[in-house]
Amino acid sequence: ALPKILSQTAPAFCLGSCSFVVEKSKESTARVVVWREIGVQRSYTMESTLCGCDQGKYKGLQIGTRELEEMGAKFCVGLLRLKRMVSPLEYNLPSSLLDIENELIESSCKVT
Repeated sequence: ALPKILSQTAPAFCLGSCSFVVEKSKESTARVVVWREIGVQRSYTMESTLCGCDQGKYKGLQIGTRELEEMGAKFCVGLLRLKRMVSPLEYNLPSSLLDIENELIESSCKVT
């Protein structure tokens, strides 16, 4: 669910580049270990690029601090949306936080 949310809101995120397969070479990574040994259901690794983007509004550009901060903001909004989807009755937020979420989404998390 989180990758799908990010693909809808984060311009630098590409769902098509995601891999959810646990390869033998990845069995000792933190995300796989916490999933298998601790039982964390949603354990992800988010990677960035050194070569620049090949899709979306950042196509052909290098990733800088602004884009990384934007991705971090979108990630936080995505976690909030995921939490509200998973347990909407248990997760009542003050309306001011919901307003902040909507502002972040509408402004595309423009970092200055």
